[in-house]
Amino acid sequence: MRVVVVGAGLAGLRTAEALRDKGFDGELVLLGDEVHLPYDRPPLSKHVLRGEREPVLLRPEGEYAELDLDLRLGVAATGLDLGTRQVLTTGDPVAFDQLVVATGATPRRLPGSPGQVLRTLDDSQGLAPLLAPGRVIGVVGAGLIGCEVAASARAKGAEVHVVDLLPRPLVRVLGDDVAARV
Repeated sequence: MRVVVVGAGLAGLRTAEALRDKGFDGELVLLGDEVHLPYDRPPLSKHVLRGEREPVLLRPEGEYAELDLDLRLGVAATGLDLGTRQVLTTGDPVAFDQLVVATGATPRRLPGSPGQVLRTLDDSQGLAPLLAPGRVIGVVGAGLIGCEVAASARAKGAEVHVVDLLPRPLVRVLGDDVAARV
């Protein structure tokens, strides 16, 4: 039996760990489109973006062997062929008996905008040099990540303008009354 987990982030890695913890002894493949070992994403918009800390790995590199998995980093899933039970990838197709899709969300981009998004370690590292005194940064989205990026940009000395469709920052997370105070 082969289980393929698409997405080498927190959900994908924890799925692989849970399968092993529950006694699954079949073949286990973990596919990730990034070349980095799975890492903790929340610090990307704060500590990593400000250059205060390196990314935190979700599992030390030396501990992957105990999971007995086929870890394929830098391999993006591009499609699914249910007839042949294969995940189509940027490399060879990967056959599966069972499939878990743990890819997370994709950030929305403004049509025609060359702007940066923040979802991955590479995004954070690419954005960090742009946050500097004298720079003017526009942040689209006043949710948690948008506000964290704005705070990080201010901490680095950039002028920041936050734009959102909603009337208050963090309203979806905090509710209207608390967001009004923010």
